[in-house]
Amino acid sequence: MLALYLAQIVNSGLALGAVYGVMALGFSLIFSASRLINFAQGELLLLGGLTIMSLAGVMQLPPAAALLAAAVAGFLLGRTLFSTTLGLTLRATPLRQLMLTVAASLVFQGVAILCWGKNPLMPPRLLPLPDLRLGLFFLGRDTVTALALAVAAVIVLGLFLGRTRLGRALRATSQNAVAARLQGVDTVFCHALSFALAGALASLAALAVGPQTGLRYDMGLGLGLKGFAAATIGGYTSLGRVFAGGIILGLAEAAMVLTVSGEFKETAIYVLITILLVAAPREHDERP
Repeated sequence: MLALYLAQIVNSGLALGAVYGVMALGFSLIFSASRLINFAQGELLLLGGLTIMSLAGVMQLPPAAALLAAAVAGFLLGRTLFSTTLGLTLRATPLRQLMLTVAASLVFQGVAILCWGKNPLMPPRLLPLPDLRLGLFFLGRDTVTALALAVAAVIVLGLFLGRTRLGRALRATSQNAVAARLQGVDTVFCHALSFALAGALASLAALAVGPQTGLRYDMGLGLGLKGFAAATIGGYTSLGRVFAGGIILGLAEAAMVLTVSGEFKETAIYVLITILLVAAPREHDERP
């Protein structure tokens, strides 16, 4: 019986954790480049997922095209978010910039209601990966899909940041924006790029979470907060640690659902977020 519970926790926890991990990568990118927490990240997932669902229904997209379309749609949504918020207020106070992202999340939620309504929608499984059995552990196709998307996102993002000129410019901006500007780096472009890449990540996460839970107009805030908590657990600076933060959070949530109560889960997770915000290392706040 214990092995059965453990296997179920691993299967559910990895499916959720992979989604939280990808969301956390988006938080980490934007925070590193601009020292801003983007509370519209969850709505980027929602709008990206709904857009791909509609495109896939109309155009009958094959898996590779669906992946590309999701990345492009998320990229454009993230770039639009930057152009309408931080891009207009680069010299504004952090509180004002933060509230702009909150306002943008409400606007995006309103757009989702106007275009797709309030009823939950179940998108098709665009990536037909099979179930996987590893000894005692059984990973369902939703878990396999979420993990495959998340690991691919971590690898591609790592290669982009480490091996390309644009990626190195983004890293330089995150380490010291003033020094990067003096070396000829267009830091405003790098800020915009971080939002666009975060949007692409959120849209890919929608392909993983959509077939698990469906897409609903009010799901963005919860997913965004959990992505934020995962990024805080991981420390924002390392892609691997940030993604691991999402996996830890997903496993903890699955364990609480199966061993305590599904109703208690949300309360416990938000208590954890509060503790993390209080206990997070101060170096994240003090970095220039």
